Amino acid sequence: MTPTARKLLKIGLLIFLCTILAQCKDRQEKDFVQEGIERTRQEDYSGAAQSFLKAIEKNPRNSKAHYGLGGIYNFQNKLDQAAQAFNTAIELDPTDYDAIYSLGYTYELMGRKKEAEEKYQRAREMKSRMQSLLETGPKPH
Repeated sequence: MTPTARKLLKIGLLIFLCTILAQCKDRQEKDFVQEGIERTRQEDYSGAAQSFLKAIEKNPRNSKAHYGLGGIYNFQNKLDQAAQAFNTAIELDPTDYDAIYSLGYTYELMGRKKEAEEKYQRAREMKSRMQSLLETGPKPH
């Protein structure tokens, strides 16, 4: 094998390994979220929180992990942390009406009734808008 061929083989192998590693990273992040959901179903709330935190560690912009973590914090009565997690999920995905509704529920648990109702209303509007878009498709400009 010529030196040039060896060099090309090494470059190809490096590209292949980088591609595989990138896919593994993505899978692990999604796996942690799925693991958190499964642990929640099994009522292992501490384990679920750890799984969601691992997903966030892999990708701080994973809105589903923040949303799941908020749900766990609500269950654990860590309401300030729940509100923070839901707010982060909403910042990352402003169309996530489930996160908006859950933030409203957290506010309700905190006794912040007016803010809770505002979030519930916003969630209903967002859900209606999203369903309308799915039914009719985007409007032409």
